[in-house]
Amino acid sequence: MVSAVGKAAALLRAFDPGVDVLSTRALAARTGIPRSTVHVLATTLATEGLLETVPGRGWRLGPLLVGLAGQIIERTGLVAAVEGALSGLLRHAGQEVHVGQLVGGWVVYLHREAAPDSMGRATMDNRVGLRAPAWRGGCGKAALARLEPAEVDERIARLCRDEGVDPPDRALLADELAAARGAGYLVSSSFQAGRTSVAAAVVDGDARPLGGLSVAGPTRLFTRAVLGRTVEDVVAAAGRARLTVCTPGARSVAVPAPRRSPITGPTAGPTQRNAVVPPRR
Repeated sequence: MVSAVGKAAALLRAFDPGVDVLSTRALAARTGIPRSTVHVLATTLATEGLLETVPGRGWRLGPLLVGLAGQIIERTGLVAAVEGALSGLLRHAGQEVHVGQLVGGWVVYLHREAAPDSMGRATMDNRVGLRAPAWRGGCGKAALARLEPAEVDERIARLCRDEGVDPPDRALLADELAAARGAGYLVSSSFQAGRTSVAAAVVDGDARPLGGLSVAGPTRLFTRAVLGRTVEDVVAAAGRARLTVCTPGARSVAVPAPRRSPITGPTAGPTQRNAVVPPRR
């Protein structure tokens, strides 16, 4: 029974953000489980609503997972925390607001508001429901920065081991998170080329990170003046979203209050894509 449950879990984990449908052959290749066993397990999972058949193509994640995930989201309280906290964040056409929940070493995007660019188009690849390694984007890194470094390392190691994801440059990430801990926010350009995000963690009553919120958009929008105002707006919104619910026994990093004048440090050169201090305009 334990073996069957583990294999069923492996089938569910085989689906990643870039793959919506997998054939029985593809599931077998990704998991190392024999095709005959994959077929039996996938059929059972589909009967229970955890998978769904796609005629002529294979399998995709099933609708039961939406309800189960909804319970986790509700329990964590991030969506409730940001309700009413995001007003006034979009000041320029082309900017977007993102809210992502930290789940292990992943960030899952739960909310997106976009101010269309001059062509009426959204400017970012982020979409509600997208799952990405937390170290690749602003929301995730802002949340990771509120954890002890040892816990960050453990979450990253587990994700990379279980999902076959390439690890980040640990030293570079550690420096970036340390800077974010001291500043109380993070400026990142690592998620999408030509795009910048300003992010801060959303925490509960014990300062444990639930996730992060960010304002993002084309890098050209973030002049020095705009960036300074955006930092203040994002930090203030994260502060409004902070939950008063206590988490007994939680242990977290003590993070100082964000600086009110963030644009004071040295200029970041063009290769410093994830510096806390933005490039001079």
